[in-house]
Amino acid sequence: MSNRLAFSIAVLILLAGFFLRAYELASLPPGLNEIEVTDARIAETVRQGRAEIFFSVDGIGREGTYPAALAAFTALTGGGTFTLRLFSVFLGMLALAATYALGKRLFGAPAGLAGMALLAVLMLPIVLSRAVAAESFAPFHASMVFLLMARAYPMFGRPMRSEPTVTTFAMLGGLLGLGFYITPMSFVIAMTSVLFIGYLVVTRQPMPRRVYSFTWFALVIMIVVATPYLIASLQNPAIAGAGRVFSSRITTLIPSVLAGLNGLLFVGDRNVIWNLPERPLLDLVSGVLMLLGLVLALRSFRQPRFMLIVIASAICLPPVLITDFSPNFLRFGVLLPVLAVLVGLGVTALYRSLRSDEARVVFVVALAGLVLFNIQWTARDLFGAWPRLQETQTAYHGRVGDVARYLDATVRDTTTVVCTGQLRQNAGVRQLTNLQLMVLMMHQQDATIRFADCGSGIVFPNAGEAAQIVFLEPRETVNVPAYVVRWLERGTIIRHPLLPDDMTALRLDVAGVLADTLGLFTTSAPVAYAPETLGGMDVTAPPVRFGGNLSLLGYVQTWAATSRPGDLISVPTYWRIDGQLPNDLVLFAHVQVDPAASPAAQTDTLAVLPDSLLPRDIVLQNTYLTLPFTLPAGNYSLSIGAYERNSGARLPVYDGDDERGTRVFIGEISVAAR
Repeated sequence: MSNRLAFSIAVLILLAGFFLRAYELASLPPGLNEIEVTDARIAETVRQGRAEIFFSVDGIGREGTYPAALAAFTALTGGGTFTLRLFSVFLGMLALAATYALGKRLFGAPAGLAGMALLAVLMLPIVLSRAVAAESFAPFHASMVFLLMARAYPMFGRPMRSEPTVTTFAMLGGLLGLGFYITPMSFVIAMTSVLFIGYLVVTRQPMPRRVYSFTWFALVIMIVVATPYLIASLQNPAIAGAGRVFSSRITTLIPSVLAGLNGLLFVGDRNVIWNLPERPLLDLVSGVLMLLGLVLALRSFRQPRFMLIVIASAICLPPVLITDFSPNFLRFGVLLPVLAVLVGLGVTALYRSLRSDEARVVFVVALAGLVLFNIQWTARDLFGAWPRLQETQTAYHGRVGDVARYLDATVRDTTTVVCTGQLRQNAGVRQLTNLQLMVLMMHQQDATIRFADCGSGIVFPNAGEAAQIVFLEPRETVNVPAYVVRWLERGTIIRHPLLPDDMTALRLDVAGVLADTLGLFTTSAPVAYAPETLGGMDVTAPPVRFGGNLSLLGYVQTWAATSRPGDLISVPTYWRIDGQLPNDLVLFAHVQVDPAASPAAQTDTLAVLPDSLLPRDIVLQNTYLTLPFTLPAGNYSLSIGAYERNSGARLPVYDGDDERGTRVFIGEISVAAR
């Protein structure tokens, strides 16, 4: 095969591989899984200036080099699911090119093409090329190290035609040392390299003296680069990489190995995150070709080019197979280039065994058919069956990913409010809320979006002008108060190709109705100042200006004339945003027997994220107060106000330029005996 023909075929395979890796990149998988979220969060931590050799995530180590590279990449391209995955797409394409070069170097261009074609169309390499995870680095790292080994040392049992340069060995040593900082599986790559060099020395392969010197040079570079990792491992042995590779909690060895081998050809990984459950890694024909290549490599072990693959297989297989929940496809990344080269070797051997041109033509056509079959098989599972599984949607937070993509397409042109029942993260909980996941998945992360907990309130952007209200969770799971529902019922359902059927988005334009409602408060919602201030409990009409760029526009008396202990009181209030709010703003409502007494019942809450609001926004806050069962009968005052959570300082109330305390009174609640 001529170099020009081989190059042309390689380009076509690369184009096919790129299409399978980049097609619907923003929506397949439907979101981010927990491992991807972890690496994306570490990348954000690195971007903020905290760099570590490995991070502890719930007591499990996670190397920091991939997140650091991801942070640098997204600093140039922006955030969001698409750009986070794009980095892995590039790594996957580099792995294809390196695998082709490795196969061609060892066994000829047909072997390189066959191996690259296999990796280009298999589901697992494609999923890894779409994964925001350090494991996406493994195929490229392994193939590059083996390629550099093939270029640095004699592979054919005879003196090399041209001696390798010191640059090759410098790259080899640097890449081996750097691998420790990427994934723990890099240990097996380093072990493979050292054992192969030992094999060359013991078998007295025809290596020039300079190659020996360069080898020591490469080993020194590897040791120097890896020394900080070694020191960090000694300081933190519980989360060091070696322990994650060479120790396992499995109770039996043989079942794990058998399950791993079975995953190659028959029943693959059951984990929906990395595989269509139980789909094998290889089709049966490719598996037979791989086994044929392995047999040929074992038979020809005296030649270094075959022995490199034998040693790589022998060293990489144990940690890949001996693992919890075997087969674990996440570990197979380091083995993929080896399997590809073995398939390429099997293809080359079969092709050369055919004597007639007609038989060889039939064989080439059959190989093309095998590639097309794998493309069809992978496309059907990857783009069809796999993302439709409910388990896949759940594992990848598919609904949140759908909302993120829809907002990316609309927020620049449409004023947006996102409703979520997880407005704030609970203390002590490390897992991200749906809102935090959505922001992580969005590319338009600097877009202006208002966020509200529609279970207790809502935002009317720009005094009620046209806006869309998007529910992050299914609307039926959000307990929207009746008073808020009456406003939402004025909206119209939005239909959009990116919106699934179970996702609710409303277009709400209530500027006129809202203005009329607020105008009525000047006569229907009297407000009294605090009695302890100069002027006492003077009564005024809304709006009432507070400090912190906040104004009370009015309230609705929804509570009954007479309540009983244990009743739930709803207090809807309207607030206008006049500027930047304190980011820890909280609204309070107190029920007290008299203005000077301690509250008998109180609620401190805020239905919106203050940082997301802009001037002229109006907030409807529906505050709930539960009257204690021990509350004595009588008349109680109802007061409201605001304060900053971190300092506890209340916002002052103003009458013109004069301060009138830190609260206002909006009526009474009559409590009868139960």
